[in-house]
Amino acid sequence: MRYIGNKNNLLEFIEEPLINNKINSGVFCDIFAGTANVSKYFKRKGFQIISNDNMYYSYVFQKAYIENNYLPEFNGLKSLLKDSKSKNVFEYLNQIKGIEGFIFQNFSKEGSKNSKYERNYFSESNATKIDAIRETIEEWKNEKLVTELEFYILLCSLLEEVPSISNIAGTYGAFLKINDPRMSKTLQIKMPEIITSNLNHMCYNDDGNDLIKRIKCDVLYIDPPYNSRQYPANYHMWETIAVWDKQLLDTKTGLRPWTNQRSDYCSTKKVNKTFSDLVKNADCKYILFSYNTDGLMSEETITDILSLKGKVKTYRKEYRRFKSNSRKPDPKTNLDELLFFVKIN
Repeated sequence: MRYIGNKNNLLEFIEEPLINNKINSGVFCDIFAGTANVSKYFKRKGFQIISNDNMYYSYVFQKAYIENNYLPEFNGLKSLLKDSKSKNVFEYLNQIKGIEGFIFQNFSKEGSKNSKYERNYFSESNATKIDAIRETIEEWKNEKLVTELEFYILLCSLLEEVPSISNIAGTYGAFLKINDPRMSKTLQIKMPEIITSNLNHMCYNDDGNDLIKRIKCDVLYIDPPYNSRQYPANYHMWETIAVWDKQLLDTKTGLRPWTNQRSDYCSTKKVNKTFSDLVKNADCKYILFSYNTDGLMSEETITDILSLKGKVKTYRKEYRRFKSNSRKPDPKTNLDELLFFVKIN
């Protein structure tokens, strides 16, 4: 999954300070969870997870992967499946007929051709399929045919597959002028990986600086936005499909209202104070802080702020810069991924 700041290739690097300090259990808080890859990794390692993000699509991933501990049974849908030719819920959703709904009308070339802005994010067939699957999932939730966690598992399965059929370079900040080959693929959803656990994991859809005042943990993992790129603008399509309130700003890219989700970590004027407040209010035993040399805060500033809590040790790893339209590594785009570890005084 292409995602700004994705830590999937850095998970062992993130774990290294914990291994060095023999920390292998306890409450692990991922307060800027994103796609929940770090939370998933440490859930598998046996930690009890607190995860959070102010983006609702992230909350969907968290609920499906982190809070949920068991394979869903979909008992409320058994009579529906019995009367169909489908073997399971996902096969049923993959076979339903598309409808010309909100996604088709606003984000496919065919559906938006008579609008002020013609948008080309999806093929006609995939856009109608997204509409049909999303509407069906919503109906099942409202009719209480699925449990809360079953709803999030189904919605997660849709969100995860949407990028694979999108006409984008990497984010939804813009669609491509020339159709990407992904558009010709047929949308097919599947069961997300279920991470079993006997622990009670907690997920939040909140501002990290607000949530930190209400929780305590053993390991606080902090991975905020690094630069001026705002996630609500770059991943508005995920958020639109996740929230499903069908709100749209009259813009070329089809942005949804998002000013309430704007992050101070993306502001040169606010980031230092915002980070300092987060650290000051943290009730934890250890802090792990991910950043890189492309970020708004300097390494010196970060060290000064973290030093108020305890001695700081810095880990460094060369890493390739996120570049949505680049498919080949380029040595000129490399930067250092920084990991700061603090044992609280």
